[in-house]
Amino acid sequence: MQSTRGEGGEGAGEEEVRPEGSRQTEEVSELQDGGEEAAEDRGAPVPAATQSVSLNQSGPEPDDTTPQLQPVHTGLDDFPAATNSVQENPLVRRQQVALNRQLSNQLERIDLGLKEKLANEKEDDKHLQELGFGMYGVQEQLARLQARLDERQHTKAEAEAKRQQARDQLEEIKRQYSNITGQDRKDKANASQLQAEIDNLMQHLVFTQGVSEDLSSNVKALKNARRRAGAEKNQAEEQKFQQDLYVERLTKDKERLTEQIAMYEAQAKAQAEETHSAKEALSEAEMEMESLVLARNQLLQQWSGSLVGMRRRDEAFSAMQDAVRTVEHQVILLDREIEGYKRSTNEEQEENEKLTMQLNWSHMDGATSRKLIIQKQAQGEALQAHYSSCLRTLRETERTLARLSKETSAHHTEVIDQRRQLQKESAVHLEIEDKIMTHIQQKLTHNKAAKYSQRLTSRIATLKREKSFRLWQLENDVVALGQEISKDSQHLESLGLTTEALDEKIARSNKLLTTIQAKMSSFVTLIAQKQGSIATCNKKIYQIAAKTGHEDLSPLQIKVEAIRAQMEELAGRIKSDQQLWMMRQGTLVAMTHEIDANSKEMLKLQTEYTAMQQKKIRLEGQIEAEHHEETELEKNAKMLRGDLLKLNTLLSKNSQLSLALEQENALRETDFLHRLKEAERESIQMQIKHERIQEEKERILNSLVEAERQIMLWEKKIQLVKETRSAVDSEGGQGDIQIMKAEVHRMEVRLNHLLKQQERLLKESEATVERRGVIILRREAMFHTSKKMTTKGEVNRVTQGLQRKTHDTHKRMVEYEQGIRELQEGQVRLSERLAQQKQKLSELCGTSYVLDPEFENLQDTKERNLAHLVSLQSRMKKLQGVCEGSYRASATSESVAAALQSQMERVRATGTILQRVCEEFPQHQGVLRRLALALAARTQTARTQVRVQETS
Repeated sequence: MQSTRGEGGEGAGEEEVRPEGSRQTEEVSELQDGGEEAAEDRGAPVPAATQSVSLNQSGPEPDDTTPQLQPVHTGLDDFPAATNSVQENPLVRRQQVALNRQLSNQLERIDLGLKEKLANEKEDDKHLQELGFGMYGVQEQLARLQARLDERQHTKAEAEAKRQQARDQLEEIKRQYSNITGQDRKDKANASQLQAEIDNLMQHLVFTQGVSEDLSSNVKALKNARRRAGAEKNQAEEQKFQQDLYVERLTKDKERLTEQIAMYEAQAKAQAEETHSAKEALSEAEMEMESLVLARNQLLQQWSGSLVGMRRRDEAFSAMQDAVRTVEHQVILLDREIEGYKRSTNEEQEENEKLTMQLNWSHMDGATSRKLIIQKQAQGEALQAHYSSCLRTLRETERTLARLSKETSAHHTEVIDQRRQLQKESAVHLEIEDKIMTHIQQKLTHNKAAKYSQRLTSRIATLKREKSFRLWQLENDVVALGQEISKDSQHLESLGLTTEALDEKIARSNKLLTTIQAKMSSFVTLIAQKQGSIATCNKKIYQIAAKTGHEDLSPLQIKVEAIRAQMEELAGRIKSDQQLWMMRQGTLVAMTHEIDANSKEMLKLQTEYTAMQQKKIRLEGQIEAEHHEETELEKNAKMLRGDLLKLNTLLSKNSQLSLALEQENALRETDFLHRLKEAERESIQMQIKHERIQEEKERILNSLVEAERQIMLWEKKIQLVKETRSAVDSEGGQGDIQIMKAEVHRMEVRLNHLLKQQERLLKESEATVERRGVIILRREAMFHTSKKMTTKGEVNRVTQGLQRKTHDTHKRMVEYEQGIRELQEGQVRLSERLAQQKQKLSELCGTSYVLDPEFENLQDTKERNLAHLVSLQSRMKKLQGVCEGSYRASATSESVAAALQSQMERVRATGTILQRVCEEFPQHQGVLRRLALALAARTQTARTQVRVQETS
């Protein structure tokens, strides 16, 4: 029996790929499964043919008399199974029609045998159902007890969840109360800080107002000595008015403080109400907690009562089990009577076994042939898909190679154009430098022109550096493109090798299919011989049993006895588990009592903790009140100090006024002489200012002309760049159109080739169906004649050859994987180097961004200092002329002041225009920076001079 099982398994298990799409194969497999289940239910031994079909999924068991075909089996598993989409394809319909004809004839023969078999199966099913009803009643009783136990555990879990929820709510209420108190403290501290800042600002404002008024009164006294009496009177009135304002401000502050006190009192009342409501909520939560504790105690009492009831039920259950055992003994007696009836059915079972052997043989034959055909179809389709994917990748690599070659040529042309432009620009820069040097030699005396030339030369040098850096980047891009082209060519070569290997695999699979078909016919003859030997062995066994008089048990009786033993073991385990459960329940009750005691202690500790927190809050409130009192005392002290300072200032002003009245007579005598001298000095200063403004005007005009020139040059450069970009874009678009046309032509040629190949494959599939019919006829002829059989040595030779081929393919795969790993490591190293270079470049850019503004600021300060030095030198010359008496004023002080005012307004207007231009056109900000700095320096010097004159 074992040997026949192994051989049948090998015959049916050579290929594990199972079809999932065809409807006919599914119907055959369902019928086969029904036959096997019917044979097992009757208790008859399953024939060898059915066992061989059931071993299709697990593979063959090696035996001494059967050939080893395991390598062939593993080689075919690499390809995927066919899917429903393959059978639904309209191209496979011709093959489907031929297969349907062959399979329908086989199904008609199989259906006739199955109808007789199903009638016998129904009688056996009725007997098994009667036994199942008795077992079902016992299982229902156990399920009810288990459901009750689950309900008790569920109620316990719900009570614990409610208790935990109440605890969480209490903690949330405590957390909210602490947050509210902390927010109240923060608000009070912020209010006190804001009040202190407001008082400080008001004192500072009053002090600054007093200082500004003192300065204005002093200036008026110096300029208008004739009107000092009226000014003093006005000043006294203003001081009185200020005192009135100060009194009003104090009254307003008092009112504001009273309003704030009322507001704070209202806030305190609201917070007290909130605390009262929170306390009420806390008391309600405590009441709920007490009710939950009472409910929990009730649940514990119910739990202990349920445990007592469970013990009583266990005793009743043990009594029921004793009754069940007596019933089982009676059932055993009835089974022995049934065994006598079964002996008469053994002869009919032998005939049924012969019929099932024939049926299973036909099932196996059809299933193996269908599996072979569908598996080969799936292999062909998988190879075709892999071949198409390889061709697709090859086309994509060819496209990328062509595109990269065109990009390299375009980059080469761009590099050549850039070099030509660099040469032209270098020639233009040399001419500009020569012109600048000649211009500098002609105007060496003018410092500003020399500085401008230096800046131009520095800009030209930076432009040269940028152009050289761009050229170096373009060369690096060209080298990188060359490396990518070499990588793509290597990838194309590897794809060609893979296509050749796939073609070789297809040829090998075709050879294997022919050899397997030849072996199938030999295995069928072996199965028939083994089935005959099994029938003879069964007859001998029955003869020996009749002679000895020993009664053998059927498989169903063995199963029943095993199930009874298992039930007894389960009953013993259930009793032990119930005892353990009762003990654990007792311990759980004790633990719950301990938890109750601990929870009570926790509540006591929590109440003590809340009392301590309330004491802490009271102490903190007292400390904060003392701090507030200290801050208010400090504020009052500061206010008193301010009042003392104001009184001192008023006393000093009164003393100064008395001294001024005494010195008024002396001042009137010397005032006339001072006025003459001051008028002469003012006229000299106004003339110097007029000359300086004219120089600044000329300088600003020159800088504006230079800025306009720079703007024109930048606009010309932008126009040239736009023209070059448009030219380059038009050339790139024509190249892309040509590439697309060539690609369309290549795809059309490929489509025609694929259509021809599709027609050829359809013809081959039809030929395979015809070949299958021929093979079935040949196998039937060989079954009747049983001529030659293939030897074990030939099968071993085939398997060894296949093992060698698989070993070679594994070696190649290892070599290819090693090469891929080396390439990936090189890629990782290159990426790391690139990241390091990028990091260095970013660091250098950061340092340049930091140093550039510092350099510009130093350059601006240098230019400002030089301009200021030139103006001081010219002013020194004029002052020397005034001291020597050679300088004479050409205009009065009033005309000079008017001209100066108009010039200052024009300078301010030009400054605002420059600022607006810089905001609207940020690209010209660097060119106009020098002009803006000059205007700012000029306005600052003019303001300082005006202040000096006013103070003098």
